[in-house]
Amino acid sequence: MKIAIVTMAYNEHVMLPIWVRHYRHQCPGAALFVIDHGSTDGSTRGLDGIKVIPLARSPHNDDQRPVLIASIQRGLLTDHDLVIYTDADEMLLADPRRHGSLLAFLQTTGSDVIAPTGLHMFQAPDEKPLDAARPILGQRRHVWFGAGMCKPTIARVPLRWHPGFHCCDHFPEYRSDLYQFHLATMDREVSLRRLLLTRNMDWAPETLANGHGAHQRISDDEHIRRSYDVPAGLLRQRPEAPFDFDADLRRLVGSIRLVDGFYVPTYFRGTVARVPDEFIGLI
Repeated sequence: MKIAIVTMAYNEHVMLPIWVRHYRHQCPGAALFVIDHGSTDGSTRGLDGIKVIPLARSPHNDDQRPVLIASIQRGLLTDHDLVIYTDADEMLLADPRRHGSLLAFLQTTGSDVIAPTGLHMFQAPDEKPLDAARPILGQRRHVWFGAGMCKPTIARVPLRWHPGFHCCDHFPEYRSDLYQFHLATMDREVSLRRLLLTRNMDWAPETLANGHGAHQRISDDEHIRRSYDVPAGLLRQRPEAPFDFDADLRRLVGSIRLVDGFYVPTYFRGTVARVPDEFIGLI
């Protein structure tokens, strides 16, 4: 099976090494592509074995980015069996209690489009600052279900994505045994530094007018409240909540409506849970 895994990056000096490390380990033999949107921090240099596609820096455009990625995905599918697209802070992980790796999972399914169970990783109040050179799972043990992270990321057919890649023009197979760990909030200080960058970078007028990417332009205080204070409060209410998101997935699937050719779910945050021991060290 020929697999291509693609991301798009701009000054991702923290996340990109994790992304490369993760997908090399979880999907050995896959072709990894990084679309470099004008990085200036050196993060896309020296990526041995990674196909870096340079793209001149321009205002961040969440409306046009899916069009670009769809064209690349369509081209890659002429020579690959399937293509995976994720952001640089999104790590797909098959349930290790059922599958040996992401590659092993992919070899068991023939679905045209697959969406994982989306989980926001966050730093709990009692967890120390992160060492990004070490495995993440173990340093961080808590996640928060996010419907917006259940993205149609794996496809054997060309897709047309909605801005943000949260949905597309195909109804995906939502899987409870495949997780997408969203690392953007895995560490307070790392996320605040990234927020400073995204808040101050140039944004395309149409993206601002449509309100896309608004979470990347909020204040530090609002970011801390949404991403850390709220899930910490939920964790205090249910400290032993099981790692079970079936009810969240049923709610998501039941909410999907076809709007302008896209299968759009209701976006919500759900269960907060502790990651089982079997996952430790796998990201």
